[in-house]
Amino acid sequence: MTEIQNPILPGFTPDPSILRVGEDYYIATSTFHWNPGIQVYHSKDLANWELIAHPLADVPEVDLRGTMTPGGIWAPDLSYDNQTKLFWMTYSKMNNQDGRMFDADNYTMSSKSILGPWSKPVYLNSIGFDPSLFHDDDGRKWVVTLEWETRLGYQHPGAIVLEEFDPKQGKLIGDPVRITRGGTDRGAQEAPHLYKHDGYYYLMTAEGGTGYGHAVVLQRSKNIAGPYESDPQNPIITSTPYYYYRRNDPDAGRPDLYNPDAPLQKAGHGSLVSTQTGEWYVAHLSARPLPGLHSILGRETSLQKMVWTDDGWLRMADGSNLAKASTPGMTGVELERAQRPFTLIDDFGKSTLDLHWLTPYGRPNKDWLTFQDQGLRMRGRQSFFSRMDVSLMATAVTGFHETVTTKLKFKPIHFSQSAGLVLYYDNHNWLFERLSYDERNDQTVLDVVQAKDGERTELEPIKIPVASSAAELRVTTDDAQAQFSWRENINAKWAPVGKPVDISYLSDEDIDGFTGLMVGIGAWDAYRRESYADFGWFMTETQG
Repeated sequence: MTEIQNPILPGFTPDPSILRVGEDYYIATSTFHWNPGIQVYHSKDLANWELIAHPLADVPEVDLRGTMTPGGIWAPDLSYDNQTKLFWMTYSKMNNQDGRMFDADNYTMSSKSILGPWSKPVYLNSIGFDPSLFHDDDGRKWVVTLEWETRLGYQHPGAIVLEEFDPKQGKLIGDPVRITRGGTDRGAQEAPHLYKHDGYYYLMTAEGGTGYGHAVVLQRSKNIAGPYESDPQNPIITSTPYYYYRRNDPDAGRPDLYNPDAPLQKAGHGSLVSTQTGEWYVAHLSARPLPGLHSILGRETSLQKMVWTDDGWLRMADGSNLAKASTPGMTGVELERAQRPFTLIDDFGKSTLDLHWLTPYGRPNKDWLTFQDQGLRMRGRQSFFSRMDVSLMATAVTGFHETVTTKLKFKPIHFSQSAGLVLYYDNHNWLFERLSYDERNDQTVLDVVQAKDGERTELEPIKIPVASSAAELRVTTDDAQAQFSWRENINAKWAPVGKPVDISYLSDEDIDGFTGLMVGIGAWDAYRRESYADFGWFMTETQG
């Protein structure tokens, strides 16, 4: 038996929904304001995972332009109907969070293959968020959703509601039934999933918020509509294994609940899977904050092996409820290979983008991205402060010590044209190593621009001349520090661009968000939207 190392999906991979079909395992994760929307990973051994699909890539109904962050696509639920042999994907599109209204629209869609094509999304409801679909033995289908509470004097965030879904009519039928307001006193209940085992319906939820008090909670009932009883040892997985009371507390971060003895932080939002070997695992989100509580990598996906007790409850294989940095692998299943750090090397030699590339708000299309003989051409559009038409593509930062390099050719003719390498959290927080135009000296120059809480700063008052208007740009991260550097060609030595920059503010805690740090390439043009940047290649290297 081999140990599986956590996180199994490092970097921005929150809200996992795990599924097995035969000997194939799949995990779907949230993408929020990033397109194409919903990431699906595949594995044979539960340890090594490959990104294989974006189910919303060809769904024109999904438009994330203008979405407030961290809105967008939330908590996808991946399920499989053994009777019809169809995959189902159920998800929320969060449109607004102002006024604590949480205006969400919930959908489901199906496909004969995990790779698609997927059916047109079917609208379910707007009662709340985090819907999931359960296929009962009798062929009936049920949706459980967090009903978001907006009334004063009522317990927040609300109840888990059960509704029946009729796929022939393509809609929910009957009235919603409130089946629980929480299995613990942690509050902030969400992310419901239904399972059936040995005659019981099991309801798995996330409680305690998305921050340091997060947890996986289990309840059960002989009747799908309840009443549900809580596991006497809830929560079954967490980073804070002690009792605390936070019902009706809207704070999701809860940094005061940080547990210095926990190998993983923020463990919660679980999803259950049984293996072909008859074993059980829960995939859950987690985080690895740096000192000072800065989770720059965002929320990641981890795995814990579980066992059923004689009285029908789930426990972690080691008997505790504290999420671990490793978990036992499947009995008799050797890992295909050792788990390795993620690396993206892209020379843009294909006619389509690598699946690891994501774009914020707007979709990638030929209006601003075209493939050339020697790379990728990107047309500059709105600045990175925009939530509309942004020319930026990025991939998740997956390690604390990462080097990212790109080759760029760009000849601006106006000071409002820029192109280069970007570390990006959201439209208000990023760092941009760029080529731009020095009007006084009529030349291309290099510098670093910072966005912090929506404020823009040029970090280096001295602009570096780039005579050829071409350069290789690099950023190297070392925990909470990032050093930008450059060289004009492959024969030149790397030279620093300014001093190391503190990137701890590009974290969930500092921004009060729950996405993660991304790295990529981008361009803007506030002159005439006519300038183009040519990127020859892009490469990430993660050291451990």
